[in-house]
Amino acid sequence: MAETEDITDSKHDLEALNRFTSGRWLWNERHQFACRYVKFDLPTLLQLAASAVGSKSCTQVLKISEGQYNKVFQLTMDDGREIIAKLPNPNAGRPHFTTASEVATMDFHAWSSRASENPLGAEYILMEKQAGVVLTDVWDSIKGKQKVQILDQVVDIERRLAATRFSKFGSLYYKDDLPDYPKSTSLLYLDSAGNEVQNKRFGIGPTNHRSFFDFGRGDLDIERGPWSTVTEFMTAIARREIATAKSGLRYPLMPEGLFYGPRKYQPSLSKKLSTLESYLKVAPYVLPENKATHASVLWHGDLHSQNIFVDPEDPSRIVGIIDWQSVSACPLFIQVGRPAFLDYNGPVPEGLGKVPLPSNFDSMGPDEQREAKALHLAQTLHNLYLVRCLQTNEPVSVVPGLVLMDYEPLLGNLLRDVEKDWTQIVAVGEDGSLPGRTFPLQFSDVELQQQERDGELWAQGVALMEAFVGDTGWFKHWDGRVSDADYERSRKELDEGVKRFLDREAKKDDERHQWLKALVFVD
Repeated sequence: MAETEDITDSKHDLEALNRFTSGRWLWNERHQFACRYVKFDLPTLLQLAASAVGSKSCTQVLKISEGQYNKVFQLTMDDGREIIAKLPNPNAGRPHFTTASEVATMDFHAWSSRASENPLGAEYILMEKQAGVVLTDVWDSIKGKQKVQILDQVVDIERRLAATRFSKFGSLYYKDDLPDYPKSTSLLYLDSAGNEVQNKRFGIGPTNHRSFFDFGRGDLDIERGPWSTVTEFMTAIARREIATAKSGLRYPLMPEGLFYGPRKYQPSLSKKLSTLESYLKVAPYVLPENKATHASVLWHGDLHSQNIFVDPEDPSRIVGIIDWQSVSACPLFIQVGRPAFLDYNGPVPEGLGKVPLPSNFDSMGPDEQREAKALHLAQTLHNLYLVRCLQTNEPVSVVPGLVLMDYEPLLGNLLRDVEKDWTQIVAVGEDGSLPGRTFPLQFSDVELQQQERDGELWAQGVALMEAFVGDTGWFKHWDGRVSDADYERSRKELDEGVKRFLDREAKKDDERHQWLKALVFVD
């Protein structure tokens, strides 16, 4: 945290405000720091902030947060008023569009999304300090009944979001920020009663969904919308994955399993492209049957407990939700999912009924009972959320976006399942006759055998990753970020974990070299 009474005092490291200073990475560190470096003019930021709230000057700067995509500063004025300044990192998304869309989605004091056209030298948003306390600070101390009340409020917020169905798929903007957008009044959305709502101030423009920009995709020449139909949207996802595969980008940074090693699954460009091209041929026919889930809706896809603010006097009452950056209008069947504040470490309950305590609960020690009760409450909240807002989600519709996470064997299996159910998918005519549309894919016996073998090797790679994660005490999809205090210890633990892995899996020196090349957490 950077703090100063005199922001021009040379003894303070003002350059640290530009850098990421909230941790380190055990691998790929130079790249991680580079994509979080924001050079900006501090005096100009403070002047803009003071002007936004009508104060004379800013007397204190606190760097209060450095997340994955933004730097957040708390600025205190000479009259005691406080304002929050948010500066997106280079990895936050498409310049101008990401900030312009976020501002159109929320109501802020002052803003600028064009770094080249403002004296600060960086995109910025100035906003009121959110009232309340973050849910993280109270979640472990509040009662189960209060947690249920919070869950119910989140469900209600999502219900209202789902009730507003936009005319296109993309992101929300002020029309003035979209130079090519018609300025005339046009249909923007349908309200909960199905009434058409027209607007000349707002419009749906290109998507800012992170999947179209993360990991170098922002530099690709790909279609980013807006799209008029759900089929166009899903097709664009597959074509995005094709373009990413062809570009040779290193992706994913942390795969689902340990692949490329000796005797393990070998992902390849040809396999990815073949699977994606196959998906494109059946995409229009494998959308969810319930057309209501095709609706274009805005959704907050990052509802972890740091983004939810509650009343400190009544912590069961939500008073605000922050971080609407990169929120996009996408099909409802893609948007819905358990909010992150309900995430937990443990198995998902079987069925949606009452979750029981372990059968041996009474014989457990005090610490084990506390852990069992905590897991029981987390699983109960999980089921309660699903019961109150469960939406059907067709797996084939969402897996294409995961193909570059080396999921192509899974997608291949799903495509074969589609072939088995093809007559039901394309529907039977009213007179009982089958439609003339045949299944558009053909798999030879050799291809089927290879797909089955790839699926087995893929599963082995996933199990191998889980074993490695368990051995080192990490969690899946971790990007290697640790605190400064934990860096040396974590560095040693990683090196020792890699050595143990190589001793187990590498039978010869050449296999050892092959694994060292394949392991993403070894620079």
